[in-house]
Amino acid sequence: MTLLPDRHALLGPSGAHMWLACPPSARLGEQYPDTESDYTREGTLAHRLAELRLREQWEGRDITEQLQEVQASPFYNNAMAEHVADYVDFIAERMAEAKTRCPDPQLYIETEVHYEDYVPDGFGTSDACIIADGIMDVIDLKFGAGVPVEAKDNPQMRLYGLGQYLELSWAYRIDTVRMTIFQPRLGRISSSSIQAKELLDWAENELKPVAALAWAGGGEFHPGEDQCRWCKAAAVCRARAEYQLELAKYDFADPATMSWEDVGKVLARISDLTKWAEQVQAYAQSAAITHGQIIPGWKLVQGRSNRKYADEPAIAAALRKAGYKAGEIYKPKALLGLTAMEKLVGAKKLNQLAGQYIIKPEGAPALVPESDKRPAIHTAAQAAEDFKEDLT
Repeated sequence: MTLLPDRHALLGPSGAHMWLACPPSARLGEQYPDTESDYTREGTLAHRLAELRLREQWEGRDITEQLQEVQASPFYNNAMAEHVADYVDFIAERMAEAKTRCPDPQLYIETEVHYEDYVPDGFGTSDACIIADGIMDVIDLKFGAGVPVEAKDNPQMRLYGLGQYLELSWAYRIDTVRMTIFQPRLGRISSSSIQAKELLDWAENELKPVAALAWAGGGEFHPGEDQCRWCKAAAVCRARAEYQLELAKYDFADPATMSWEDVGKVLARISDLTKWAEQVQAYAQSAAITHGQIIPGWKLVQGRSNRKYADEPAIAAALRKAGYKAGEIYKPKALLGLTAMEKLVGAKKLNQLAGQYIIKPEGAPALVPESDKRPAIHTAAQAAEDFKEDLT
């Protein structure tokens, strides 16, 4: 095993949910460049910090210089340090548990794993893996604060587990692969276990044939919200466009004339449809601005803008000279928002210092799919109907 690589596999673990569900998407997206957002830069920095802290604790590394580089990043803050500390503590807990089963468990940190026996040129980088007799722990840090990620039936985690098992099963008796996704910003830990034999059966009978199709650029397109979310070709994929435009069969009908089944089908697709439309718009605008692409029926114009101060100190001086008081021309002081305050102070410390003054009001009712984990609530109309039934 080697340290974190500076390359990416076409059929890597992070994109497995995409190319396993939609095999041709891997080759289709290959022609489009990788993009990086502030969110991915923040996540990369958090992983770097986590790696350094783990190597400091378990390998005795001197991380002073590298830690200074991390802390100099504009994406570093006290909240990130707290969340990473929670992750490091979790690894320590799993190591302590492993020592109850095995006298010499091994921790592998940010290691490249390979599974070419089942996937052409298949490799990826595992955040953390604990090897001990009986159970192998594969642990993945996800620093995003958006979507909760489940470990159960997660192909990314299975590929990490498969690669680690193929590399290390000769040295330890591994019966079970336990996969854990650690999401500190959501306060969430998701774990799922699979027997080693079952994992190998999945790799041979499900993974291998689909990977061969994906590598060759074959198979059928199967657009969907999950597999299209991070696909680089999502904005221009014809199959996805046809999938989204299926809603046109409703011909923009009056919702009052649609059946509730039809309404449910439309609601299920609105979120993905909106994202797709935004991706198409962003792709077209970027092509027009960056590459001069002419799009029939559309043109580039100068966007609207708002007036702004060019020299605030000079404006303040001019107004003060004219007799206006500082309290009149400056905004009063205001506390930072909660998210910004947590980054400054740290979530735990802020809770210790002022947690009693922080509240979370009840959210407004929202219509969501039945798969959402939040409990259903009763509306006033439903409550009245229930009360009427109780009286009869």
